[in-house]
Amino acid sequence: MKKIFLFALIALFVLPAPAQAESREVQITGTVHRNFDGKFRNDELAQDIAVGGRLWKLIFSTDLTPRIWVIDAALIEEITAMTAPYELRDGKKIDSSVQAVAFLSQLKKVTTNAQVVALPYGNPDPVLAREIAPSELNYYYKTAQTRLATALARPVRSEPLADWSKGRTYFSKNLREQYTKNRKAVTALSTVVDQSELADIRAQLGRLMSPSLTQTDRTYFSFNATQEVYKYKERLKIYGGKYQLTSAQSKLPITLANGFKSIVKVNLNLYAGSSRISIDSVKNIVLQPKSKTQISIPVEVFAPGQTYITAQFVNEEGRALSDPVELSLNLTVIDSRVAWFTTGAAVLLFLAAITQSVRRVRRARK
Repeated sequence: MKKIFLFALIALFVLPAPAQAESREVQITGTVHRNFDGKFRNDELAQDIAVGGRLWKLIFSTDLTPRIWVIDAALIEEITAMTAPYELRDGKKIDSSVQAVAFLSQLKKVTTNAQVVALPYGNPDPVLAREIAPSELNYYYKTAQTRLATALARPVRSEPLADWSKGRTYFSKNLREQYTKNRKAVTALSTVVDQSELADIRAQLGRLMSPSLTQTDRTYFSFNATQEVYKYKERLKIYGGKYQLTSAQSKLPITLANGFKSIVKVNLNLYAGSSRISIDSVKNIVLQPKSKTQISIPVEVFAPGQTYITAQFVNEEGRALSDPVELSLNLTVIDSRVAWFTTGAAVLLFLAAITQSVRRVRRARK
C-alpha cells in the first residue's frame, strides 16, 4: 500500500500535466447597419444573427476550445435595438426580433467565464484614428468598454495598446475634412450642453473609420453623419426674419430656441452689415431646456435704407456653436442731425425765394 501511495505521489509531481488548449480569438464585428438617426439602412443584420447566419455561427459553435471574445459594442447595440420594434430607412416598420433576443442571450452565456475585450466603439481603424483624432480614439475606447460591460452585465477589458483591431481604412481628403468638421462641431457644443446629450452622436462618428465599410458605404454614412450633426446644431436656433425700424433708438426683438434637455448658457455675436446702424453683442444668455426665448437688443440707426445683421451663437471662448443667421433690416428713420440739416436747408431756400420775390416786386414798381 505504501509503495502504491509513493508511486502516486511521484506521478503527481514528476509526470507532466495535461496540456491546456490555447484560447482562440473570436471577433464579433460587422459593417454599419444603422443611420445616425437610429433607423436601419437595411435589414441585413437580421440575416447575420438568424440561424445559420455569419454571427450566429460564431456564438452557437460546438467547439469547446477556450475563447477570447473581441467585440464591437456598436454592433451589440444595433442588435439590442432589434429586440424592440424598429424602422428601416424606407419607412418600413419591423416587429421586434426573436433572433436578436436569442443571440444576445447566447452571447452572455458563452462569455460568462471567458475573456472579453472591447474594441473601440464602432471598430475604427486605430492607426487612422490616432493620426487624425487621438483624443477621440481614447473616447471611443472608454465608451465601448462602458457600454459593452453594461450590455453583457459583466466587466470587460479595454486594451488600446494591444493589436486586437483588424484591417486598415482609407480615408479620402474630403471624408477627413467632413469628419473633422463634424467632430469639432460636436466638441464645441459639448462646452455648453450636458455631455450626456452628445455622447451618442460623438461615439457614432467613430464608425466612419471602420475597415468593414466599403468606400461607397463610407461616403454614404459620412453624408448621413453631416446631416445628423446639423440637426444637433439646429437645436440651438436663432430665428431669422425681416425687421423695419422707424426710430433712431430702436429695440430689435430676436427669438432664440434651445432644443436640448439641459440649460444652455451662450453668447450671441451680432455684426452690423453696414455703417447705417450700430449694435452690440450680448453675453451670458441663459436658455431654459426645450424653450424659446425672445430678447430685445438696442440698435442705433444713423441713416435710412436696407441693411442686415449677422447673428451667431458662440461659447465663452468665442467658438462658434451654430451657423450664422442673417437678419434683414429696413430703416425708414432719418437721423436727427440729418433732419436738422434738411430742415435748415429748407428754411434757407424758403427765405431765398421770398427775397427773390420782393426784388421782383420792387423792379416792377420802378
